[in-house]
Formats: sequence, structure tokens, C-alpha cells
Amino acid sequence: MQEHLKTNILNFKWPNSAPTIYLTLEDIEGSHPIHKSKFSRQIKEVFPDTDLSNTDQIFTTFTTEIPDAPSIKLNLVDGRELRIYKQFLKHQLRSYFKSKDYIVVKNFVGDVQVWMPSKKGNTADYNLYYKFSFKIQFAKLTDLPELIVSYDGTSKVLTTSVKDIEDSELIRRCVYGQKTFNYQMDLDTEEKQEFYNAIQFDQAFPIFSLPLARALDIPIEEPVRPANKYQKYVALINNFATNYLFTEDFKAIFPFKNDAFIDVPLNRINHIDPQVGLLEFGKDQYGNKKTHLVPKLAMNNLNPYKRPNNQNIKFFFVYHTSHKEAIKTFYNNLKTGVTADKKYFKGIEAYVNIKASTSKEHFIEFTNENNPIPEITEQLENLSFDHDNVRYAAFYLSPFDKYTPNPEDREIYIQIKELFLNEGIVTQVVDYEKMVVNIENQYNFQFSLQNMALAIHAKLGGAPWKLAVTDKKELVIGVGAFTNQGENRRYIASAFSFQNNGLFRKFEYFDQSETDLLAGSICKAIRDFTSVAEADKVVIHFYKEMSYEELKPIIRGMHTLGLKIPLYILNINKTEAEDIIAYDLNWNKKLMPVSGTYIRISENQFLLFNNARYPSDRFYSDTDGYPFPIKIKISSPDEDAFEDADVVLELLTQVYQFSRLYWKSLRQQNVPITIKYPEMVAQIAPRFNNGVPDDAKDALWFL
Repeated sequence: MQEHLKTNILNFKWPNSAPTIYLTLEDIEGSHPIHKSKFSRQIKEVFPDTDLSNTDQIFTTFTTEIPDAPSIKLNLVDGRELRIYKQFLKHQLRSYFKSKDYIVVKNFVGDVQVWMPSKKGNTADYNLYYKFSFKIQFAKLTDLPELIVSYDGTSKVLTTSVKDIEDSELIRRCVYGQKTFNYQMDLDTEEKQEFYNAIQFDQAFPIFSLPLARALDIPIEEPVRPANKYQKYVALINNFATNYLFTEDFKAIFPFKNDAFIDVPLNRINHIDPQVGLLEFGKDQYGNKKTHLVPKLAMNNLNPYKRPNNQNIKFFFVYHTSHKEAIKTFYNNLKTGVTADKKYFKGIEAYVNIKASTSKEHFIEFTNENNPIPEITEQLENLSFDHDNVRYAAFYLSPFDKYTPNPEDREIYIQIKELFLNEGIVTQVVDYEKMVVNIENQYNFQFSLQNMALAIHAKLGGAPWKLAVTDKKELVIGVGAFTNQGENRRYIASAFSFQNNGLFRKFEYFDQSETDLLAGSICKAIRDFTSVAEADKVVIHFYKEMSYEELKPIIRGMHTLGLKIPLYILNINKTEAEDIIAYDLNWNKKLMPVSGTYIRISENQFLLFNNARYPSDRFYSDTDGYPFPIKIKISSPDEDAFEDADVVLELLTQVYQFSRLYWKSLRQQNVPITIKYPEMVAQIAPRFNNGVPDDAKDALWFL
């Protein structure tokens, strides 16, 4: 079936006459700053007596006349003045929705975001709002101005005011009138102090957060995720556009070419051959290679590519005394499978092709579920392990899940992971409550056990599968990040040398400020790789746009090594790209484009759809999920890096391939492991007390 791709972009017309704006050197009432990066020749000419070279900003009231003030008619061909026109349109957007009494804020990238009150979903404790954002761009996908309309999810605004909340430390972002503010903001400027002093606490309402909800005894519901995100997203933006944008007063600001979202231009669409995502599994008894596109189907019939190196594997359990009986049922299911026909899981030995037994002399039972570490540590010190001949894995039955109110309870599994890692033992956490529910639902439980077996196999040093297509000699370095919200601190981690077959080698992790250390470790990885193999190119997958300061020491390091191979940096947006998406109207109303579809949305910037929908559709089921695309920006410090027209396809193909090597779950991922694995390391490793042991930096213990 021929695809029909639409996107969430509305075309609007260029103005018949460009607006005239009024300028002032002073910050007067109702004015808006124009940054010096937008100072055009025309702006400089209207201030002949002022040297603007040392001025950071001037001000404008846009089209509101200022007596005796200079004005300019914006030249929309001039890049600087086009940016002022964009600023003017954003101002009009804000003013329009504020005049309608809606909450209007900036989203995390500075775009205009409007909060629409919900007619459903409100409770006595909070009111629900749907959030929509606008991004303005000019002739990126078409030859007209473009308004991107995106759905940003929901927020719950409490009905209890700041005035009536006892513990103010739990209050974070609040709604106040038609704006939001951070109650814990630094009062480091006179402007912030004036704003804070003017707040009427009985009119400021906090936005829902888990700590605040627990303190106020507000029921906490586990989020219900839609089976198909595309259907919800597309329905919401279409309804929003129909009811609020395709109106005469809104179109007075944005005169749409058509009252409809645009089709993706055909010359911007291309496809990666799904066969490049082919995966190699273990050989059969006759030595024949076995390949497949879909791991969740292949693992039912094929062996993993490589077993863990140790032939002797033993499992033991770490558990609260009240969970002792449950272990027997769990282990029996893990060992022999679930459901009568054992169709999807025949037991861990059969599923990942290993021999394993229990090591009952190493079972650890604790009585204090809120502080088990002293008990576990004491017992662990009295145990002896045969690390020369046996590889151990510990299953920790956690009494707490990720929604547990006490953050100290949620940290216990991190402490246990570190404790055993220091002993050379990998761990697998099992949520006790979820396990009990799953044991009662045998059909679902078999899929949980599949993922658990897969992760244990990889943690022990096995390789469930690898890329089958490996015709390049490339060093691929991934850099991911995780922000600890409690500390308001970002940690970064790098996973080195995935090579051309996608097999992982080593990782490091750093604080965000340690860019020199990151660059040094990247250069070391390049040196180690090129000392044993000739590389066609070095590719860095980075979690954000790499700054010149971050890139400079890497370039210097490559020059020092005398390497003249090309360097490419791919900024991969690890969160799903929801500001601009595309959807297929010709796929049974399910909307998700075929896996491997990529769309050029601007110069060297692309949307890539990574999912399990293949052109034939013969493998797809709803359980595979409907992930949104990822956004990829490709750059290089080398002048001739893009002379080869095929290089962009090669780099996108590499991202596509590496998204198929995730060994924590059988579900297809949309983000490559070069970003996913480092993010997982950055989430866990900085919370260890003594860091990651050196001999664990080449293992996948974090899965």
C-alpha cells in the first residue's frame, strides 16, 4: 500500500506588506528586547548617533507606535530581520491566547505553549490541562512560513493554594494567573524579588508532583499510556486546530494556505532497506548462520549468538523473610517456563541456551525491609564464592516499586547493585508486588520472564544477537545523559567502540562539567581502536548538539594521533521528537510510518522512524508499540565531509541498526543503544558510593 504521510505543520502566507516596527534604546513599558545578534544594517542606520557595537540589546514595541521614535519596515529577505519577524509572530501568539484567558508559558525550548482546560479528568484535588506548543519556521519543508502545532501532554494544577500548604519545600512550579513560576526560584535579581513579593499566595496553585501529592494525601494513579500514541496525538492536534486555529480571528494573524495540516513533500521522504537491520543469532547444529529481523520471534526458535564465557552459572536470591515462599514459585517458572503449552517461554535454560542452577548456600534473607543493607552486607562477608569456575547472578526481590513514596526505599536496589558488583556478581531486581500479579496472570508473566532471561544472559557476558550486515570498519562512540531531578544535576556517560557489528566494549561516566575528561576518554578510545584496525570513519552519537568547546579537544586529539579519517557528530534527540512528527493515513488508521522511513526536515536534520512495522506488515502486532520518531542532526568539522552523497544514508542506517541491539527487552527501541546504554549508566553509576569497579566497565550490569 502506498504511504500517505502528513505532518503537524500548517502553512501560512507571507504578509502582503511586511510590518513596520518601532525601536527604542530604552526598556520602556510594553517593550520587548531585540538581541544584538538581530542588529541588521537597517537597525544600525536608524541610530546614526549611537555605537551599537557595545550594546547587547535594544527594544521594540513591535507595531505599537512610539512618539518620535525611529521605525523600520522589516525586510523579510534579511536573515536578522526575519528573526525579528518570528519574534513578532510569537508575541502575537502569546497576546492572542492571553486575550482568551488561557495560561500561556514557554516550553522547555522556549516556544509558546498554551494550556487548554479539560472538560474531563478534573477531580476535587486538581484541574487537568492539555498543553499545545507552537514553533514558527520559514520555508523549511515548503516555500511558505510554517506553524508547527504539537501536543505536549497534560498537567494537573492543584485546587489547594500555596497559602494552604504547610510544607513549602515541597512546592515547585505553580500556576499564577495566566503564567507559571518556580516557587523555589533563586531570588538573585531585583526583578525576581519584586515578582515574589507581589505574589498573592491564595491565588497561586502548585502543579501536581508526586512528593506534594503524597503530602496532601492526593490519590496517585499509575499513568495509563495509550496503546497507540499516534492516534491520540493526531486526534488532539486536529481537534485543537479545528476549534481554536481555523477561526477568523486567529487566521487574521496566521492566514493559512489551507485549513489542514500539510502532506510531507515527496522529495523529502526516503527509506532505509529493512534488511540492513537483519540480526544474526546462533548457528544451528550444522553450522549454518541463522538470521531474523524480529528478536521476539527469533528467540522462540533460534539460539543466542554467543553464550556467556563461563560454562558454570549459578543463581541465588536476596529476599525479605516474608517473601521466602514466593521464591519457589518464581524460580520454578523461571527454570521450567509458564503456561501449559510453554509456547513463548520454556524456561531460562532453553530460552537463552545456557546451563544454570541455584546456589542455595548463597541465599540471603533479611528482616528489615527499609534498611536491609547491614544484614545483607554481614551475610555477604561470611560467604565464599568460586569466581574462578562459576559465574554468579543474584535475584533481588524488591519490596518496593518505582512509585514508592520514600526516596530512600527506592535507592535500596542501587545500593544492592553496587554491593554485589563489588563482589563481581551481577544482579537482577524483581518487583515483588508485580511478580505476584504476574504469577496470577501466567500469559503476561511469560513475557516478563523472557525479558529477564534476555537481560541476565547479557549481564553474564553473552550476546543474544548482533548485526548481520557488518561491511564497515567504523568506531562508534555514544554519549548519553541523565538528569537527577533531586540534585538538579546532569551526569553524562559514554559507551565506547561498538564497532561495525554493534558489540559493546567499554564505558565511562562523568559529571556534566567534566568535558575535558570526556574528550580525553573519547580520544583514548579512538587511539585504542585505530592501533589495531583501520577505521573508515569515527562517529559520535551525542545526546545533544555538541558545542565547539566540547568538540575542540577531540579534534586536537585526532590531529595529535595523526588521524585523517573523517569525524561525524550525530545529535540524537533521545526523547521522542514530538514537536514535529509525521503520520501515515494509509495504514489501517494506525498512523505510524514504516520502520526505516526518514524525512529531511531541514539541512542535514532528519526524522527517523524506528519501530517494528516492516513493509510487509507480516510481523507487526500492537504489543510492539507505536514509538514516535527520533530527531537527528548530522554535522562534521571536516569541510569535505558531505561530498559523498551516500554518507548521510550510511549514518542514518547506522542509527537504525544500533536501535536493534537493545538487550534489556525484546520490544523494538526507537533510540539506538549508543544513546540508551550511556543514559542508563549515567542514571545509576553516579549514585554508587565508590564508583564502578574497573573490571565492570566492560560489562552490561546496568541492564
